[in-house]
Amino acid sequence: MTELLRKDQKTENTWDLSSIFSTDEDFWKEFKTVENFIPQIKNYQGKVAQGAKELLEVFKTTEEWGLRLETIFIFAHLRNDQDSTDAVNKEMYAKAAGLVAQYGAEWSFLTPELLAIDENKLNSYLNELDDLKIYKFELEKINKKRPHTLDKEQEKLIAMASEALNASDETFAALNNTDVIFDDVKDGDGNEHTLTHGTYGAYMESPDRELRKNTFFSLYSYFEKHINTLASTLGGNLKAKKYRADTHKYVSTRNHALSENLIPEEVYDNLVSVVNSHIDELHKYYKLHKKVIGYEDFRLYDRSVSMIDGEPIKFTFEEARDIVLKAVKPMGEEYVNDMRKAFEERWIDIYPNKGKRSGAYSWGGYKTKPFILLNFDGTLNDVYTLIHELGHSMHSYYTRKHQPVVYGGYSIFVAEVASTCNEALLTEYLYNKFEKEGNKEAMLRVLNQALQGFVGTVFRQTQFAEFEHMMNQHLQNGGALTAEFLNTEYLNLIKKYYGDVFEYDEEIKYEWSRVPHFYYNYYVYQYATGYSAAQALSRLILEDSKNAKIYIDEFLSKGDSNYPIAVLKNAGVDMSKPEAIELALQDFAEKIDKFEKLYFEK
Repeated sequence: MTELLRKDQKTENTWDLSSIFSTDEDFWKEFKTVENFIPQIKNYQGKVAQGAKELLEVFKTTEEWGLRLETIFIFAHLRNDQDSTDAVNKEMYAKAAGLVAQYGAEWSFLTPELLAIDENKLNSYLNELDDLKIYKFELEKINKKRPHTLDKEQEKLIAMASEALNASDETFAALNNTDVIFDDVKDGDGNEHTLTHGTYGAYMESPDRELRKNTFFSLYSYFEKHINTLASTLGGNLKAKKYRADTHKYVSTRNHALSENLIPEEVYDNLVSVVNSHIDELHKYYKLHKKVIGYEDFRLYDRSVSMIDGEPIKFTFEEARDIVLKAVKPMGEEYVNDMRKAFEERWIDIYPNKGKRSGAYSWGGYKTKPFILLNFDGTLNDVYTLIHELGHSMHSYYTRKHQPVVYGGYSIFVAEVASTCNEALLTEYLYNKFEKEGNKEAMLRVLNQALQGFVGTVFRQTQFAEFEHMMNQHLQNGGALTAEFLNTEYLNLIKKYYGDVFEYDEEIKYEWSRVPHFYYNYYVYQYATGYSAAQALSRLILEDSKNAKIYIDEFLSKGDSNYPIAVLKNAGVDMSKPEAIELALQDFAEKIDKFEKLYFEK
């Protein structure tokens, strides 16, 4: 099939970037205006210490010009993502990225200057000017960094060391992306296929077991060859994080990472503890999977195969649109009407074309629409992707509608809640729809999708989180992160999570070496906590329409105006306690039983 060119896309199937800049000339005019302002930033050095009026002036200045820069960068980024083969798009993106870096460097003095002011004096400014009071919580967050902020010279030395401290990450990226070459793999008919990171997932989901097996061994053969180097790169990364935590007077790497996002450490411990206490539910799922697939020697390269045979359900984009709008009806009329704007105002770039970025995302700025990039192909998964990204966009839409600029974003800890809550509503809607139609196969596909999503997001990410914390604790206690140690610990963890359902190929012990998230600094646990929070919130919404209004007002509309844990708690879910995770696991267990009963009923 010939790949569609960007110029051949129908206008109605593309996002409307003219709502940001009508013409390229408008973009370049604004670019030049911001570029000309940057040299003036130095004039604001020292101002915040002069008094309340000057502090407000600096805050307003950073907001005004920060928004103008954000709008420039978003436009250029979206243009480049829609077609990276276009030379104009590439130039826009490269120059916008450079402008962002230049702007950030010029304002780097601001936080150290704020922290150089006595805390009581800084807080007293809030009482002098009413217009400053809106920044109370923002200053509270900044003040929390005081015990962990060094003097200017020390901070400068650490900043200067950043490039050297990040060297391990660059080496890993080279091995995992640039230099990677996997052996070709054969399918059951002897046909050869090129294995890449991009094709790996599709091959592992293939019904051709020989292809899956050969893919598994080809992939891990590469990582085995480089395992000592990869142990060194990961160890170097974790040592760099430990160095940053130690120098900034945090008690551990995890304490540093979670403090940055204002998350108490018991949230992490609750997740791992509760999931560990329910690992038998994961074993139950895979026993069902094994029974349905019918293999005596069930292996880890069989775990991604769908439990449902036959041709998958296909949807037009118009059908997907109607489905997602009906699925979110429990959210109330206001939410449905606001979501409809995404289709009517062209927030969405729907179909693939040559040069378009793969995958999907929702992204925008305080003064733009919350745009969505898709590569829609009509699968059930694409319908889930659509409602997932719409969840992100609605979160951004309500936040920007109700919050001032300073609180117009939201923490990474809650970033996946709205999207996953929408997915849960879709599962409920589709299952009920297909049940009324008597479409058993479609009901099973919906349950299969939900079960696979839960396993991949809650169990697998918690497994990663447990391994990540183990590595950091081992390092904290003076241990060495050798390849042998990491292989042994990872294999033990795999066997704990997957139990006696599988026959194990030892090559799985190398899996840790290819996971880029281990280089991110306590990131993966948030997938599992966000998913669990979303499941609990969706239950509340489906139980009582009043809870939907609370969810919109207390979660979607709050942005960064409160601590992430407090925002979720006010919406009805307390992630500092284990109940939400328990509820999610209970829902998972119920879906296993429902699938098994439906699949084997006569």
